[in-house]
Amino acid sequence: MRPVKLIMQAFGSYGKLTQIDFQEPNQNLFLVTGDTGAGKTTIFDALVFALYGEASSSTNKKDGVVLQSQYAELNVEPFVELVFSEGAGENSLLYTVRRVPRHLKLLTRGAGKNTGSREVPGSVSLIMPDGTEYPQKEADSKLGEILGLTKSQFMQVAMIAQGEFMELLRAKSDDKKVIFRKLFNTELYQNIVDELMNRKRSLEKEIAQIKTACQTEAAHVVIPQEYDQWQEIEGLKKQVLNGEIVVMDCFLDHLGELCRTLEKSVNFTSKELQSASKLRDEKRDIYNSSIQLTNLYAQLENAEVQLSECGKVEAQIGEKTILSEKIKKAYEIKGEYARCQDALRNMQTCESALKEQQERAPLLKEQSQSVIQTAKAVKETAEKELKAYTTIYERVNKEVKLLKQIKEAEKSVKTSQQNLTAAQAADRKAREDLEKMEKQEADWRAQSEKLTDTNEKIAVWKGKNQELEVLGIEVQETEDLLKGVETQKKLAKKARETYQKNRIRYDAKSQEYESMRRIFLDEQAGFLARELQPGKPCPVCGAIEHPNPCIASTLHRDLTREQLELAEKEVSELRNRQEQSAGEARSAVDIVAEKERLLEETGRKLCTRILNDHEQFPEAGMLEVFDSLGDNIKNFQESRNSEVPGAAQDQMADKECNWNALLKQIQTLLGTWKTLLQEEGTRLNTAQKTLRNLQDALGQVEERKKSGKTAVEECGQKLTEAAASAKSAEALLKQLNDSREYPSEEAAMTEFNQAKGKWKAAEAASKEAEKKEKASSEELVNCTSLIKRFEGELPDHQKLYQERQAFYQTLMNEKNMTEAEWADIAENYTRETAELLQKEADSWQRKKLAAQTTAETAGKAIDGRSKPDMEAAKSQMEEAEKVRLQTQTKLELYKEQYKADKEAYDILSPQMEKRGKIIEKHTKLETLYKLLSGNMSGNRMDLETYVQRYYLEKILYAANRRFANMSAGQFELRMVDEENAGKGKNRGLDLMVYSNVTGKEREVRTLSGGESFMAALALALGMADQIQESSAAIHLDVMFVDEGFGSLDEHSREQAVKVLQELAGGSKLIGIISHVTELKQEIEDQLIVSKDEKGSHVKWQIS
Repeated sequence: MRPVKLIMQAFGSYGKLTQIDFQEPNQNLFLVTGDTGAGKTTIFDALVFALYGEASSSTNKKDGVVLQSQYAELNVEPFVELVFSEGAGENSLLYTVRRVPRHLKLLTRGAGKNTGSREVPGSVSLIMPDGTEYPQKEADSKLGEILGLTKSQFMQVAMIAQGEFMELLRAKSDDKKVIFRKLFNTELYQNIVDELMNRKRSLEKEIAQIKTACQTEAAHVVIPQEYDQWQEIEGLKKQVLNGEIVVMDCFLDHLGELCRTLEKSVNFTSKELQSASKLRDEKRDIYNSSIQLTNLYAQLENAEVQLSECGKVEAQIGEKTILSEKIKKAYEIKGEYARCQDALRNMQTCESALKEQQERAPLLKEQSQSVIQTAKAVKETAEKELKAYTTIYERVNKEVKLLKQIKEAEKSVKTSQQNLTAAQAADRKAREDLEKMEKQEADWRAQSEKLTDTNEKIAVWKGKNQELEVLGIEVQETEDLLKGVETQKKLAKKARETYQKNRIRYDAKSQEYESMRRIFLDEQAGFLARELQPGKPCPVCGAIEHPNPCIASTLHRDLTREQLELAEKEVSELRNRQEQSAGEARSAVDIVAEKERLLEETGRKLCTRILNDHEQFPEAGMLEVFDSLGDNIKNFQESRNSEVPGAAQDQMADKECNWNALLKQIQTLLGTWKTLLQEEGTRLNTAQKTLRNLQDALGQVEERKKSGKTAVEECGQKLTEAAASAKSAEALLKQLNDSREYPSEEAAMTEFNQAKGKWKAAEAASKEAEKKEKASSEELVNCTSLIKRFEGELPDHQKLYQERQAFYQTLMNEKNMTEAEWADIAENYTRETAELLQKEADSWQRKKLAAQTTAETAGKAIDGRSKPDMEAAKSQMEEAEKVRLQTQTKLELYKEQYKADKEAYDILSPQMEKRGKIIEKHTKLETLYKLLSGNMSGNRMDLETYVQRYYLEKILYAANRRFANMSAGQFELRMVDEENAGKGKNRGLDLMVYSNVTGKEREVRTLSGGESFMAALALALGMADQIQESSAAIHLDVMFVDEGFGSLDEHSREQAVKVLQELAGGSKLIGIISHVTELKQEIEDQLIVSKDEKGSHVKWQIS
């Protein structure tokens, strides 16, 4: 990376647009010189800000609004634009980054327009070598990718900032490790350590999971209390549940033995259960056989009872069966009798109908002939009336059409007359409108001339409003000042009261302290007096005689030095409070005086302005108010000028009252003036609106006059046309009236309706006669048809009756019943009675047969066996079942215990084997991790640090070449030796300085300022060489050194410059910021920075 061009505007001390072209120097080494504070460091702040968004210093971080220049207006946007190249030779690429810091911008609209400001967020723009702009959100990450360094790393190897050039030199090993990791890609070794740690943690997690699984399964273990080793195995289980996995092997051994014991118990109890089940089954079979035999005895007894009951009702059942058969036969004969009667009725009905139709036939024939003759006569009459109606219809229709034409002609005459009248009226109106328009024009012009000065009056009115607004603002400011004076007086009063309270407290506490101090000293003197002995010198005065020793009081013997010191501290604090409150009271009084002075100054300006307004803006109705207020202002000013010095406290209240009264009167004046101005404004706005309307109307009046004249001409032409149209319509109406045949339309319609009525009546009579003719003919045909049908059906009815009568007689003979017998039975019994009697007989028969079958079957099954004892059989079965259930419960308990313990044993055994393998692997990983991460006692240097020492050794080799030249061979930089690099903490990258003069090593912190600068510069140069050698991705062809040369003597400075000149002999651009005069003579290409009232400026001075 090599800077090509830097552009700044409104950034730091650079207000105007400033451009620095780094291609101008003839040499790669140049000096940036100028007075202190001229803006030298700001150049490199801008360069670093463009790349990283922050200024160069890491101790005094600056960004955002802080970077905005005070030498530029707020409407000038601050920005930094840097063009830099990346790569070497023909492969170098140009990038342009433009960065705008967060800054304040002048408001261009709203309440604070041109006075207020708002904060604008920062932005960054990166232009790629192909001219495209990189996405703004990703520009910072792309810059970091291009440069290959973070800001802190860049500052360590490419820009040694003022006051920070020794950070890398004195940095701890851990801090250097972070810097070297990015520079030399050693993160692989840290990743190895991290991977070992992750694997170790993963194994620890597996061990913890196995532990949890063991605890879970151990909780499932069931230990019978009757087990002889119950207490021992229960104790082991509790230890496992508490996390003591070390006892798991012993626990598993006991658990295996317990499983074997439980397995034996299960097998033994299973055999016991088989025996008990077999006995229970035998007793159950005996009990079931007893139940069956008892049931057979009950069935036999019940069957015998049933047979006895059936024998008692056998005779009654026989009689009911005979009666049931008779009822069925009677109802069979009754059905046939009903069918015979139906055939008889049908035959008689057919004979009667045939006789009736034969009698009607001659009468219907005679009636039909009469109806035919009547219909013929009526039809002839209807035809005659139709001919007459048609003739009259044609004549009337012609008259109707003529009457319609007459009505249209009358309507046309009426319309023509109306159009003529309207045309006459329109002609008159057009002429009148034209006259009114000409008169209106004259009136408008007269009004317009009266209002010509309205705009000038509005301008004057606006000036008065502005003056009124200014007065209002000044009055408000004066009132605010007056309120501020009143508030400050209250604060001053409060401050004085606080001072008085603190003074009283201090005086009281001071007196108390002096009293305590005096008592304490007296007590000390009394103590010495008690120690005095005759002939021995006094420790105070040295006398050997003590005629009047101090007599100590017994009241204050408990007073100690600590109590006295505490009281002295309290007095000191109260004295400080008193002095502070006194200062605050004085400050409050001074502020009151300043606020009163400002009030007087502002008030006098206000009064002067009002007096001037009194002369310049005398409104109607305001002269008397202005005069009265003007007199009051003059009297007030005279009273202020004649105040007596020395009476300030008494005059202060009068001042405030005078100001309040005067401001109240001024507010009343302004209110009245504002009302009058509002009324005047309303009048002027109305007049202005009226003037605009008049001007608009006058602008249109000529066009309207022209339109009026055109309207008069058009109305005259329409009037002539309307008169001709009316005359033509009247002539057509007369011609149509002369062609009429009827005197009126009513007469024509009367004749038409009479003819139509006669025709309709004749036509209705003809249709009625035709209808009667058709009905008579249909009735005669129907009668003939019925006679033929009845003559054909009658023989069939007669034959059917004879057949059914014969079958009826035959059926009575077969059933051996007379008509009287079956009729009597059918009358006394229903069909349902026969069914009920038959069902009763069938039920008796089934009951008897079932009882016989049951008795026979039960007798065979009993087969001579005696009746069993059920109670004894049941008791034996229940006892056997009880024994079986007890044995089964015992077996199930053993099985559950065995199952739970066996499952736990089967799960725990492989888990313990797995745990052993994992622990073995974990032990190896943990040892390796501690070794490589530097966590072993006596070896705190990690793997990455060990690798980085290789690079640091190369850096020191390159650095010491320059350091030796600059220090005249006195010093060289060395690493802490491997033996001590890991003791106590990681010191693998810590630097020591070896003195070739003394032959001893010491801490780099012991170097002087100049020596430290040379060491840091040499280290930075060595690091740059190593970076260039080890990483093709990082091309740092730039180094800036900000100050530090002032700490070197002449020889060291010359050597340092010589080293930099040698370095700049290649492709690296080196800039030195310094105000040291001698450097101006040694470095020819110089960037001179100056500063004036407009900010900083730069210019190149090239050799």
